[in-house]
Amino acid sequence: MMAFGKERSHISIFRAACLGSEFSLPHLPLVAIVDDDPGVRGSIASLLRSAGLVGEQFCDGMELLASADLAQIACIVTDLHMPRMDGRALQLELARRGCCHPIIVMTAFPTPAARAQMLASGARAFLTKPVDPDALLAAIEQAIG
Repeated sequence: MMAFGKERSHISIFRAACLGSEFSLPHLPLVAIVDDDPGVRGSIASLLRSAGLVGEQFCDGMELLASADLAQIACIVTDLHMPRMDGRALQLELARRGCCHPIIVMTAFPTPAARAQMLASGARAFLTKPVDPDALLAAIEQAIG
């Protein structure tokens, strides 16, 4: 896999070729952004747009689980600590429902125990806020690629 920043990824090369022609992509990967901070959600959505991805924003896990778009989501980027339903509860509920969406966890309060727990339960990445944009895009690419 190519690194972001140094060379373009397979996904971005494909998108660039398709978007530069008359061919249009019928379905770009949909990434769920789950965070109680609207500024964080907006920043990640903007980053995803710049990378040729589509982000849909949710204020917590309950809002995501109630979404009619849940089946179309290619990847979930979630904060670990949120009111109502946090990232851990979301991960557990998705597993209970038999959903196998790849999950990328972000937190401003990382602990070795939380990292180990989330990764052992299937999270694809555990990132510390403020999240490095290249690291987030690389984790998303790996999750959906």
